[in-house]
Amino acid sequence: MFRGASFERRLDVSTSPYTMIRGEDFFSSTLSYLESKGVEFQWECSSVEVSKNTIHADGQTSTFDAVVDAAFEATTARAMMWQSFAGVWVSSHQPIFDPGTALLMDIHESSAEAPVSFLYILPTSERTALVEHTTFSPSPMAKGYHLDRCFEWLSRNHRDEFQLGATEYGAIPMGLRSMPSPAIYAVGSTAGAVRPATGYAFVRAHEQARQVAGQILSQGCQSNTPYPRWLTCADSLFLTALRNAPERGREIMERLLSQARGDALVAFLSGDVTVRDALSVWLSVPKCTMLRSLLRV
Repeated sequence: MFRGASFERRLDVSTSPYTMIRGEDFFSSTLSYLESKGVEFQWECSSVEVSKNTIHADGQTSTFDAVVDAAFEATTARAMMWQSFAGVWVSSHQPIFDPGTALLMDIHESSAEAPVSFLYILPTSERTALVEHTTFSPSPMAKGYHLDRCFEWLSRNHRDEFQLGATEYGAIPMGLRSMPSPAIYAVGSTAGAVRPATGYAFVRAHEQARQVAGQILSQGCQSNTPYPRWLTCADSLFLTALRNAPERGREIMERLLSQARGDALVAFLSGDVTVRDALSVWLSVPKCTMLRSLLRV
C-alpha cells in the first residue's frame, strides 16, 4: 500500500511478493556457515587497503589467489543523495496489523534536509510489526531523527498499546560515485549494486556474488552491469531534481505512486523493469515540476 496527503493506493503484488529479511538474522546465519567452512574473519580494522590480490590491514599484509572487494567508506563516499533509515520493532496485545498488507510508503512533507520522507509499516503477524522511517537527503539523518518520526506514529496510534523492542539504523548511498576497485573482483556498493533512485541493493548484490563465484571457479574476468545505463541515467536525473528543488520531492513522489500503472510501478521500484514499463512510470511524474527542478527555476 502507498499513501500520501491526497491518495491511498493498494496494489496486488501476489505475483511478485515482498520479502523481508532481517539483516541480523541473515548475517548471523551466513557468517556462522562460512566459519563452519573454515573462513576466518578479521573485524574492526582501523585501516584496510586493497591492491589486486593483496590486502593490507593494520600493518599486516596478506596475499590471496583472488580478492573480492565489497566495501565502501561511508565517510568518504561521494553519493548524489543518501537514504538513511531507522525503525523499531513493536508488539501489541491486540490484533491490529494485517500481515497480508504492508504500508511501503506513507509520504510526508518535504524539506531542504529531507526532499523525500516516508514511514513504512511491515507487519510480521497480527500483533507484531516493524515501524520504520526513511529519508532521501543530501547527507544521512541521525538515528534519533528517524526514531522520533516512528514514535510520533505510535503516539497517534495509541502508543500505550505497544511494547517497544529492538531498533535498527542504516544509511545507503544513492547514486554512489566511487573509483573502480583495485581488486580483480568487486560486488555490492563499489560495484554498482545500489539502485541510484531507490537504494535497492540486496538482490543485485546477491546476484553479483553468484556471478563472481562462478567467475573465480572458471578463472574468468568480472564483467557485469547491475542496471542498464539508460535506467541509471534516468535515476540520476531524479536525484538531481531532488537536490535542486528539495521542497518538490513530495509532489513528485505522490504523483508517481498514485498515477503510475500498478504492474509497471512494482517492476520499476524493484529495478527489474523494461524500457516500456519505465516510460509508463516516468510519464506519470509531473513534467513541469521535474523540468523546473532540473533547471533550478
